[in-house]
Amino acid sequence: MKKYNRTRIAFIAGRLITGKRIASLYDFNDLLQIEIASLPDADSLAEFDGKCRDHAAGRSGKYKYWVDCKKDHAIDLSINGSTFMGRITGSTACFLGNVRGDLIHIYDQEDALLLNYRISELSINNK
Repeated sequence: MKKYNRTRIAFIAGRLITGKRIASLYDFNDLLQIEIASLPDADSLAEFDGKCRDHAAGRSGKYKYWVDCKKDHAIDLSINGSTFMGRITGSTACFLGNVRGDLIHIYDQEDALLLNYRISELSINNK
């Protein structure tokens, strides 16, 4: 799975499960602070974040986030409490994970990688 997709999954799962408006994530694997606004699809992620403004944190359900404007790849995500699982349509990428406080853990099944992120900065924009 591509690195940006892992970050997108961490952002989306973290946003939906914690209800927090995330501005950046710390990637423990790469020892790197990731500003959400610096991602290639930052505008789409901001739009997703806005749509989630009234979302009840931790609400179970199924969600879809289109990865590119061609609409041929989407992140399909199912949430049950603090755990989540899903896949990227049009690829063999599958993942599962959980959120504990500000920590987001993802297992990328395609690459057999365990990834760890921390919500390290919250957006103060309440729009």
